[in-house]
Amino acid sequence: MHDSPLEVVAELILLLSIILITAKIGGEVSERYLKIPPVLGELGAGILISPFLLGGIHWFGGGAIFELPLGEGDGLPVEPQLFFIAQLAAVILLFEAGLETDRQKFMKYVRPATAVAAGGVLLPFTMGFGATIMLGFASLDSIHEMLPALFVGAIMTATSVGITARVLADIRRLDSPEGVTVLAGAVVDDVLGIIILSVVVGIAEEGTITAGSIGLVFLKAVGFWLGLMILGSLVSRYISRVLLWFKSPGGALVVALALAFVAAGVAEIYFGLAMIIGAYTMGLALSGTDLKHEIENSMRTVNNFMVPIFFVVIGMQVDFTAFGASEDTTLAASIIFAIVLSVFAVISKVVGAGVPALFVGFNRRGATRIALGMLPRGEVALIIAGIGLTSGVIGKDIFGVAIVMTIFTTVLAPVLLIPAFRGGSGLKIDDEADEGN
Repeated sequence: MHDSPLEVVAELILLLSIILITAKIGGEVSERYLKIPPVLGELGAGILISPFLLGGIHWFGGGAIFELPLGEGDGLPVEPQLFFIAQLAAVILLFEAGLETDRQKFMKYVRPATAVAAGGVLLPFTMGFGATIMLGFASLDSIHEMLPALFVGAIMTATSVGITARVLADIRRLDSPEGVTVLAGAVVDDVLGIIILSVVVGIAEEGTITAGSIGLVFLKAVGFWLGLMILGSLVSRYISRVLLWFKSPGGALVVALALAFVAAGVAEIYFGLAMIIGAYTMGLALSGTDLKHEIENSMRTVNNFMVPIFFVVIGMQVDFTAFGASEDTTLAASIIFAIVLSVFAVISKVVGAGVPALFVGFNRRGATRIALGMLPRGEVALIIAGIGLTSGVIGKDIFGVAIVMTIFTTVLAPVLLIPAFRGGSGLKIDDEADEGN
């Protein structure tokens, strides 16, 4: 037991200091020596100091630095306070990403992004479901025995917009046609993914689900997103004027962040959408206002402090000891499943998101960029996998396989995305213009 609440706070501050230092060391090593995005170093730092590796060692006879929370088994192997700070950082990251996105370009590319998202959801779900059945981790004998395959399919549909947004921001391509399409596609992807997850959870809880309940989930998710984007855009100039009335240092920034928090909370609690979607949409609504220019430099400073925490905590949730942990399957079977699922995860997003991009105005270069931008599963897949583990639908073996797939795609995407953005335009219309000259 702790002697006082202040002792709990002091311990949390110490843990936060370790996270920040390791994040910055990992990011610096990645960028300066390995010539890879800092986000990979931050993820690696999180894996290294997690409760399952160095953070779980009882040093010099004392306690571990990062103890597994009591009653762990709920899919959250970090302290809830650290998870809260990480999610707060994710909301801030996506709010800034929305601010940095050109709203007119977003509206221009939201239709092609919908085609990209649809392909980037349907094919991964199908391949994830098929791989789980094919390798014997689920069967078609009954709905109950089919559930693990449905959950794996749902995990495969995820797209980590936070990781892609960070990489695009680092290389200053967040506002490119491909960057805008990826971010818009990731938003639509999340809406579709939430619907699929809701359907699977409904089947798991009730054994069946109706078309009416699916329609209700769809209307709530799409209605909130479109409503916030349209209404926010209509009143954005008035919001900007009100916020710019604050002349005290940081006043406009703090109130703008508060609005992002409101949008994030409402999205999650009342509409079943991820908080980051609410935050991104609020940032997007304010992106064309004077407020953006007033707070964007301050937002970058806030992000430099907060966002590395998010990626370290993602890394800290990776438990490789869960790999092959089930009594029903062998380690070899789990390894084969992990390899197959990881390969399918890459193919399904590259083909599922890349091919539609070719039909909505992008050339091969642009389609490749979009496909790679949709590749990382990141925290979204971890959350879905955690829900499956908590509900007992999937065991630790499938959970471990999902972790391997998630880390593989999360690490691979930034490595491939940066060189993919070198070279010319990704739009077919620019190719045609070059040929005409």
